[in-house]
Amino acid sequence: MDNRAEARIDLNAVKENALGVMERLHDGCRMLAVVKANAYGHGSIRVSKALEQIGVRDFAVATAEEGEELRKSGVSGNILVLGKTPVSHADNLARYKIAQACDSVDYAKKIAAFGDIAIHIKVDTGMSRLGFYCHDGEDAERCAKEILPLFGITGIHVEGIFTHFADADGQTEDFTRKQFKAFTAVCEALKAHGMDVGTRHCCNSAATLRFPEMQLDMVRQGIGLYGLERCTSGFCFKPAMSVFAQISAVGTLEEGDTISYGRTYRADKKIKKAVVSFGYADGMPRLLSNRYSVKVNGKAAPIIGRVCMDMFMIDVSEIECHEGDEVCIFGKDGEVSQMADIIGTINYEIVCGISPRVPRIYIEK
Repeated sequence: MDNRAEARIDLNAVKENALGVMERLHDGCRMLAVVKANAYGHGSIRVSKALEQIGVRDFAVATAEEGEELRKSGVSGNILVLGKTPVSHADNLARYKIAQACDSVDYAKKIAAFGDIAIHIKVDTGMSRLGFYCHDGEDAERCAKEILPLFGITGIHVEGIFTHFADADGQTEDFTRKQFKAFTAVCEALKAHGMDVGTRHCCNSAATLRFPEMQLDMVRQGIGLYGLERCTSGFCFKPAMSVFAQISAVGTLEEGDTISYGRTYRADKKIKKAVVSFGYADGMPRLLSNRYSVKVNGKAAPIIGRVCMDMFMIDVSEIECHEGDEVCIFGKDGEVSQMADIIGTINYEIVCGISPRVPRIYIEK
């Protein structure tokens, strides 16, 4: 290992995850690959190009700038911005042929001033973020009438319509089914008014396989692509990211010695400690201080003391190791989910938090 730390991205796993989902879609249903936030830390350009190799033609980003980066890298498929592009930056949508999620008629009129722009109408069926409000099927006709003016705005082309499930991975199905009913009611109301809504999509990674009847024309796959959805409806996703660092030094703590900021760890006996070249500036949550174990030569080594900006220390008393040895921060055995559970977050946040200063090393056949 040449780097002080590195994230190894298995593009084969990404492609296998994508193919596994695509094989389980209804005829005519496409998969939209969510590659926002640098593909959840995995590298949006390399991930998108790997997915293009297996026939994926639809990609979602959070910002127009992320879409521009994909276009400039040679990604030629459809790109949709799921977030809300500031009107001052809307010229990039037309210039790079990027579709935009649209949550109001007023917004559509403003961005239309920059040229021909494709939109996907966003319907708020219960996420309560962006979108035309329709939290119940009874709201559908009113919501449809609010949406109708979009079809008459010069420069705006309605390419699709979508909603976002708030609880598709929850213990009960009731709220997701309520959202789906409200969304399809809006689509039917618009159809009754003679409007073609284009591509309909509502399923995220959690819903795609759990609710196959809701797949409609397209499904959005984000965390599933990267293998952090784990097993769903009989299909097991493969984690794509593993993160490694190096042992920078090996030393000794005498009984009674303390270590790191705040002296939160005190040795109750003589121990062997190692310094690891990874810290919270690299993406190691400081909240894991004294609470998580990494792996050194296949053995668990607990963190001792507080995680620092660029390094942390571990107890290697029972492990044969030396300066330069590799340390697995997390691999493909579910450790990233363990990290998230310990600090009360989700694994998405951990992988998204791996710093750009940690080189991505790509593995591909």
